[in-house]
Amino acid sequence: MRVETTVAARVENLAEVRAFVERACAEAGADPRAASDLKLAVDEVCANIIEHGYPGRDDGAIGIACEDENGMLRVTVTDNGRSFSPEDIPKADTSSGWEERPVGGLGWHLIRRSVDDVDYRPDPVRGNRLTLVKRLPDQD
Repeated sequence: MRVETTVAARVENLAEVRAFVERACAEAGADPRAASDLKLAVDEVCANIIEHGYPGRDDGAIGIACEDENGMLRVTVTDNGRSFSPEDIPKADTSSGWEERPVGGLGWHLIRRSVDDVDYRPDPVRGNRLTLVKRLPDQD
């Protein structure tokens, strides 16, 4: 199974993105925890694209494709916004109390903790491509 959608890169479309991922997870037979993990990761990715990939622009688009294959769900998110280097993102402070931490900065930490594999590929011609993989537990 492969399903795809494209949304305008706007905060108000994040609910639509979450609903799309939820439907894809249901079609794949994902358990509620795997579905929740993927929704969180995709939501964070799309929020980052909106805020950092298309800053100050409202003409951007985000493509999302979900594939169910060999006991895993693969979600590919594409955009034509600014590229970035995941290695340059500062490591999240998870040891301080929440009241001592600055707002933000946990997105990539949450993404990496929510899925089994993350692959980011910037391409100046075809745009940015981020692939998230979540292995689905056996559902006997």
